[in-house]
Amino acid sequence: MISHSQQPEEIRLETNLKTLAFACACVMAFLILVLRLLQLQYFEYENNLKRAEENRTRKVSVKANRGYILDRNGVVLVRNRPSYQISLLYNSFKTKENRDSVFNRLLRITDKNGKRLLDSAALAFSFERGRWQRFKLQRLIEDASVEIVALFEERGEELPGIEILVESRRDYPFGSHGAHIFGYTGEISEQELEAPENTHYVMGDRIGKKGLELSYEQEFRGENGFKFVEVNATGREMGPVAGMPFFKPVSGNTIVTTIDWRLQEVAETAIPEGLKGAVVALNPQNGEIYAMVSRPPLDPNIFSLEKKELHKAWASVALDTAKPLTNRAISGVYPPASVFKVITAAAGLENNVITEHSRYKACLGGFHFGNRYAKCWRGGGHGTLNVIGALRESCDVFFYQAGLDIGNKRISEMGKRFGLGSALDIDIPGERSGLLIDSATYEKWFEKRGWKWSQGEILNISIGQGALLVTPLQQTAMVGALAWGKGLYKPHFLKEIRSHEGELIKKFEPIKISEGNISERTREIVVKGLYEVVNAPSGTGRRAIVRGIKVGGKTGSAENPHGDKTHAWFTAVAPLDAPEIAVGVVLENAGGGGAVAAPIAQKILEAYFYPDTLNKAVK
Repeated sequence: MISHSQQPEEIRLETNLKTLAFACACVMAFLILVLRLLQLQYFEYENNLKRAEENRTRKVSVKANRGYILDRNGVVLVRNRPSYQISLLYNSFKTKENRDSVFNRLLRITDKNGKRLLDSAALAFSFERGRWQRFKLQRLIEDASVEIVALFEERGEELPGIEILVESRRDYPFGSHGAHIFGYTGEISEQELEAPENTHYVMGDRIGKKGLELSYEQEFRGENGFKFVEVNATGREMGPVAGMPFFKPVSGNTIVTTIDWRLQEVAETAIPEGLKGAVVALNPQNGEIYAMVSRPPLDPNIFSLEKKELHKAWASVALDTAKPLTNRAISGVYPPASVFKVITAAAGLENNVITEHSRYKACLGGFHFGNRYAKCWRGGGHGTLNVIGALRESCDVFFYQAGLDIGNKRISEMGKRFGLGSALDIDIPGERSGLLIDSATYEKWFEKRGWKWSQGEILNISIGQGALLVTPLQQTAMVGALAWGKGLYKPHFLKEIRSHEGELIKKFEPIKISEGNISERTREIVVKGLYEVVNAPSGTGRRAIVRGIKVGGKTGSAENPHGDKTHAWFTAVAPLDAPEIAVGVVLENAGGGGAVAAPIAQKILEAYFYPDTLNKAVK
């Protein structure tokens, strides 16, 4: 009801003001809409167009295939295989409800046995990490089987943000054979990402971790490409975007190695089951490594498994007391045993302390030195021998007496000439330098124990025991270089680097790391001793004879404080007039080198010199 105090004119004026205010508000709202539209369509057109395109398209990295590893004859030793990755792209979720729905659906996916494919805690972590890395794929399942991929593809429309990617994983077709040479790959760590040379990697990329995979990572990795794909409202890829560029990835380079896979297989199978040790076969003329084996074996394929299975396999390998991860050929250090007698003999001959005809007191089974009685390995003794006979029958008593006359300084210096006591710089990581000690270093090392250098130490060193340690690689290279007589060459696996199309990029040139200077007369006498070790009726290495081939060698049995039996050594070189191959074998806790190690070297030498016989045996 209208109040009597309110006049009609006043009421009309109030109504008009309200109408005017409403009209102004409408005009203002319209102007705001027009201005906003003008802003979007004109001032921010380019930016909005770009954002719209980004919502419709996505730039996707295309991983380059890793380069292959071949043997010297073209046999494929390491290749790639397809691997499916189930991944999450957090930016695809439009709402919290959408995200939670996908999370719950993922937890309900089970395999044919009814077991959940995804752990709730791990999945929650991936979602949480995705919040901070919205445009980065988070891997939920690595290396998924075809059956698992099918389960996710069936539910594709229900799982926006879940993508199935195909990547390549390393495949080692020969299993554990050659594993310590090749090494393996693994997901790059945060520490590795910080390295200056790894700026092109991102978290989740795989990188070489050991062996050739690590040494030649920059050659293997290639160059990633990228493409633009169209995505639907759920973020699922619909296909390539027409008119957008596609940069094709460039596969990594192929490494052609010096390995002769025929010899590698022979060496792998020649070591008796259950024994630990190593085998090395190389060319002393240029340092090319034909074969390298370390026992116990390691299967590098375990490092291409998905994370859960990898963790189980890794734990088993890492906790194994036999240390299968260790490449004993370059990281295992052992007393060189009687193989070292060739160094003692060369030092004596080169310094004119002994000659080919020098003889010492007869070996009657041992040698008295002060209060010490140093035994010979043959209790009944060897009688009177010259240096060739002492090498042939590995007489300890001869070398006890010769070592005292020669002195540790000369023996040590001769060892250094042929690479003992220092790393040979092989092109895979993990090589140890061994130990070639002098009197001053000895006293420094054992100062806390109060040990002083004495002449008695020379008795041990002269026969390859005591304060001496070598790797199988060093021992093999040393005997090969001494027999070759033209220097010590850097041992290596790289023969050539080729592009993925086969074009030659680089060829390895042999590198001489030591002249290995000795007189021709010294070399001839030592080589004659090596020959008689294998070929004379009383030689200790007769089980390494190869018909028609002039083989030389040296046996050894290294004292072992951790077992009842000695470490068995045998190092061979052939043919002695122009050495093409040197073979070194060490077997831990296996007994005598002539009985156990020499037959392994023989099999490798026969395979090298008579490949047709090997091929027939394989057929």
